[in-house]
Amino acid sequence: MKIGNLLERIKTNNTLFLDVLLLIGFILMGTLGRAMLVGWNLQPFPNFEIIMVVTFLAAIFLRPTIAFFVPLFSMIFSDLLLGNPIFVGSQMNRIVLFTYSGFVMIALVNIFNRNRFRKGLSELKLKNIGMAAGLGVGFVLIYDVWTNIGWWYLIYPHTAGTLAAVFTAGIPFMIYHMISGVFTFVVIALPIVSYVSMEHKIEMPFKIKKFHKLPVVVVTISLIALSFTGTAMHVTKNSDVWLEKSDKTSVTIVIQGDGWTVTDHVVAYAGDTTVFSVVKRCAERHALAFKYTYYASFDSTLIDQIGDTANGNGGKYWQYYVNGELPMVGCDKCKVSNGDFVEWRFEIISY
Repeated sequence: MKIGNLLERIKTNNTLFLDVLLLIGFILMGTLGRAMLVGWNLQPFPNFEIIMVVTFLAAIFLRPTIAFFVPLFSMIFSDLLLGNPIFVGSQMNRIVLFTYSGFVMIALVNIFNRNRFRKGLSELKLKNIGMAAGLGVGFVLIYDVWTNIGWWYLIYPHTAGTLAAVFTAGIPFMIYHMISGVFTFVVIALPIVSYVSMEHKIEMPFKIKKFHKLPVVVVTISLIALSFTGTAMHVTKNSDVWLEKSDKTSVTIVIQGDGWTVTDHVVAYAGDTTVFSVVKRCAERHALAFKYTYYASFDSTLIDQIGDTANGNGGKYWQYYVNGELPMVGCDKCKVSNGDFVEWRFEIISY
């Protein structure tokens, strides 16, 4: 029995069964594809990925109420396989919300234009190749603009200059991502959609009602809203931050005083990338008192006071941590890197 006839029979007898079968297949395709490309270092060039095209195919062939599960679960499962920090402490790593919501946004666009996109890729013609390539570029632009805004929002001061710097630094990676989009949509999406449309004449999916699209809209809006809420949290490791080759070093800093907390994102530049320079700049920005003493015998600087909290009060002293670890050098000797999480705590020091 031909595959087309089998699918048509399943479609006729049990549409939900076929939807679930395709859902599992697309999730496996996205999960294993991303895990192998990244985890096995099989990417032919940076930012080559298949989640985008899998999201597109799911939106074309699945009902909207379950199509948006494909990018979400593909990202979650592949992150787990790759050991990426989906959760940091008790709170979700917020850049995950931007990356996940970016793919759900792509799913939403596809779902509302599925009939037009499917018709445009129904045959293997030159103009359809152009459309497939255009879709790959367009979706990459939407996704990369959104995630670049996320990086800027999470780890940079909210100024027009830093926003421009983030987008400028990301141009090479956006170009690579566009090449990935063109390749995967022309080589994967176009053949699959045209094969189903031309060879088997399977009307899949049937016409859907507008309220079936509502769950995708709700999920997309919810993820977008969540991306911009809450306090700043630890972002990905230095090796995962694509701005690492820039001359700018962006870190998240949290200062926990006696009954108060300050959270900020500070950009340090070449020659000024120590924990001391970062906390000093943060204190100046928030108009906090900042006192310190340099001890020549140790060739190190000790922080005496931040804000209204001074050493010795209640037997507590200022101590700093970088990415949750206690460095064994003075704060003026400890260098920071892109994506580092610096925390100053006023606590009882035990040795």
